[in-house]
Amino acid sequence: MSKSKSRNLGVIERNLLNRVKKALVSVFLIFLVGTLYYWLFEGYSLIDSIFFVGITISTVGYGMHEQLSTFGKIFTMLLILAGLSVVLYNVSYVTALLVEGELIKLMKQRRVERKVSKMKEHIIVVGAGNIGTQVINQLLRLNEHVVAIDNLVTEEELKEKIADSSKAKNVVFIRGDATSEEVLLRAGIKHARALVTTLPNDALNIFVSLTAKNLNANIYIVSNITNLSNLTKFIYAGVDHPIATAEIAGLKIVEALTFLKKRENIIDVLNISDKAFQVEIIDIKNTKLAGKKIEELRLKEKYNVYIIGLLKDKDLVLGPSKNEVLADDSKVVLFGEINGLSKFREEFLNR
Repeated sequence: MSKSKSRNLGVIERNLLNRVKKALVSVFLIFLVGTLYYWLFEGYSLIDSIFFVGITISTVGYGMHEQLSTFGKIFTMLLILAGLSVVLYNVSYVTALLVEGELIKLMKQRRVERKVSKMKEHIIVVGAGNIGTQVINQLLRLNEHVVAIDNLVTEEELKEKIADSSKAKNVVFIRGDATSEEVLLRAGIKHARALVTTLPNDALNIFVSLTAKNLNANIYIVSNITNLSNLTKFIYAGVDHPIATAEIAGLKIVEALTFLKKRENIIDVLNISDKAFQVEIIDIKNTKLAGKKIEELRLKEKYNVYIIGLLKDKDLVLGPSKNEVLADDSKVVLFGEINGLSKFREEFLNR
């Protein structure tokens, strides 16, 4: 938080506390003076004196005491005015803070500050849009603690997007502009392990990265990049891992279409070094796989393909035994090089 903003909040907080203290002291003094007067000068009992002061200040008024002197009546009127003035003045002050939203804002910011102050090695996610929400959900799945920043989305809207509501407590939301040092400081940038910025504008992502690196030179930054021509700028800004999300999504879609087969459910296509690997699910029914043991297929030796799982009804068996017999009502999960999988299909799958 910037010094000026922190100072303003500090002033509001101190003024509020001072006003509450003054109100309590004022009410106590009025009670004390009134009680002592009625007890010592009007001859009331101590309990009656306290009771009479209470109904007088509150203007309840259960009736005039028969033995009240003329000066006592004047004193009682002054007591009423004093009580009303103290109560109304302090209530109006607190009401003004509530109406202007300063008190609520102060309480929310203090709550966020307390939560963030307890977080170390957390991850800051800038932008709670489609990409940002997916990043947050994946981080929560890994039990990471997250501080989310967005100046358009509300905290309630973000909570609705969190897949596992039981882990929502691991997210602290800050409404604000992440290009501001103040907002990043409130998010605990100096103690954070990493920052992910998913804003749809490259200039904003670069500015957030520059600001973050200026505040914490060791923070690891992952950034969404919408235009690959800006890649050099991202590197100069200190981004450790720029990700072209649109290009990656397009590549995956085309790869899925390119390798799509009639009887196969391709899960993903992986590119490692100069080789392409594929994970796919094949229905055993009506193929040459039915009734065979995994060992006799010799998939590794012949095709460099591995059976990593079997789907039986809704159950997934990972790493099945080599003695497992493939049944008609099962599906096999394969992993291997695309060329090897192609040869495997030619030999074992009926077309």
